[in-house]
Amino acid sequence: MNYSIGKRGKVGKKGEIYIPKKIRELAGLMPGDEVEVEVAGDKLMIRKRPTALDLLKREAVAEVKVEEMREIRDSLSERLIG
Repeated sequence: MNYSIGKRGKVGKKGEIYIPKKIRELAGLMPGDEVEVEVAGDKLMIRKRPTALDLLKREAVAEVKVEEMREIRDSLSERLIG
């Protein structure tokens, strides 16, 4: 879902990017959340990095066996910790 609400952010003296409150709310960003940043030409894209809880809240799309779940858990653990 894309929103264009005409809000402007700002870059601080130390390079911090300040995102307007309405945009943070729409993106579900909270203090301390990690974000992923990507540059494509002159566009800077910032998206919230999903937490383990975010991933667990998503609707199931497949049936998996217990051993497969353990492998997935280990893989997610490595990604989130490392």
